[in-house]
Amino acid sequence: MVKYKMEELDFLFIYEHKVRELENLCLLKYELDRRGYKVKIIHIEDAEALKAMRPIYHTKVVVTMACYQNSSIEWHTKNFVKFDKLIDMQWENIVYPKDEKDVKAYKNYSGVAKEVVRVSWGVMNKTRMLEAAGMDPKKVKLVGHVGMDFLRDELKGYYLSKEEVLKDYGIPADKKIFLFVSPYYSDHHTEEYLQEMCRRFGEGWRYYYQDCMLPSKKIIFEWMGRICEERPDVVFIYRPHPGEESPLAEETAKKYPNFRVIGDRSVKQWILVSDKIYTGNSSTFVEAFFGKKMCYLLFPVPVPADYELAFLKDADKITTFDDFRETVYHDDRPFPVSEKLIDQVYTIDWDKPSYLKFADMAEEVLRDPYYALTREQLKAYYHKMGIGEKITKTLTKVTPLYNVYLTMLENDKPRWKWLEAKRRERRRLEHIANDFEKTSEEEINAIIAKIAKELEK
Repeated sequence: MVKYKMEELDFLFIYEHKVRELENLCLLKYELDRRGYKVKIIHIEDAEALKAMRPIYHTKVVVTMACYQNSSIEWHTKNFVKFDKLIDMQWENIVYPKDEKDVKAYKNYSGVAKEVVRVSWGVMNKTRMLEAAGMDPKKVKLVGHVGMDFLRDELKGYYLSKEEVLKDYGIPADKKIFLFVSPYYSDHHTEEYLQEMCRRFGEGWRYYYQDCMLPSKKIIFEWMGRICEERPDVVFIYRPHPGEESPLAEETAKKYPNFRVIGDRSVKQWILVSDKIYTGNSSTFVEAFFGKKMCYLLFPVPVPADYELAFLKDADKITTFDDFRETVYHDDRPFPVSEKLIDQVYTIDWDKPSYLKFADMAEEVLRDPYYALTREQLKAYYHKMGIGEKITKTLTKVTPLYNVYLTMLENDKPRWKWLEAKRRERRRLEHIANDFEKTSEEEINAIIAKIAKELEK
């Protein structure tokens, strides 16, 4: 018989995009483990978590990748985790200018999501949290961006050398590597998707996507293609945006042998092995700054004021092919954004790394009952259940019945109609969970071992 059990934790980290979050969370886990806490990292679509009808984890603090509204919390926690407090890593600290002071903006939070603890990278976002989102000042924590710690001197040895990385992808070691980090979305989206994005970010988002993003993308591929023909000593690496699907990128890769589309490994790894970095309406230039690399901003089509990142308003931008070509051959332009502005958004602190600030803050949240969500708040974010769901949920609260239920699900018999439906649903969820975003204890431990090797020299 399958037996139900619940694992006790201090912190449960839930991530969405592996290349964006996993290494950062492993650094936090390393430090919290070192301080004696019980910590676990799982993907948001973890197979066991998706199938759970009742909590398989009890954690004092759950740490999510984003927490915009009640549905965000339910998406992260589903039925698989019981928790008391919640920290939002807020991996998207930066919002569109039109949302900076809009109280009703999607990323300025609503419902129970306004009551959680929130990580802020810099004073610019903290100000928005207090003024536009109306958050409790005690629950907005200024800790900087943990990901930037990997670009500090004490952790630079964590990454592979240029020769090692290029060997893995069959790229000759004598090639110059020009990295383009995509700020774009997929080449095509359904009307349903566009409507959802407009609901979140305003009707202007459709124009931004169709009349700015897509034409910009096409032009930049043309620019890179011309350089690929002109400079066989250069290899362009196109780094897709998380979740981006781009047939245009794949077609370009087929046309030019020195153009590659590579989505794996962290963007920091690629920044450190690249000779030049390019991006567009994106914050990637900040990672280049912390990595002491030059970055150029490509804006072949003007971005609408409501959707251009605020700290790029007065940045040095490349708008023509001739200017782009000039950057390929020369390094005369200044860094596109001032250090003072970067500090306002990301906090430049060469003395104390952000992972230590986060660990200090996490300990405070763990100890102080002030940060606990109330019983009413912990019930408020769940969707309204139908009668069948209510009955199943009530019955599975009884552990012996839940054990029998799990055993029947794992077996082919009995073939009751409602049980067959549950089996099909579990197979569907397992399929959803079986993708490249998944991790394992072995992978997490390997990343932490590499981190420990550098920090404990």
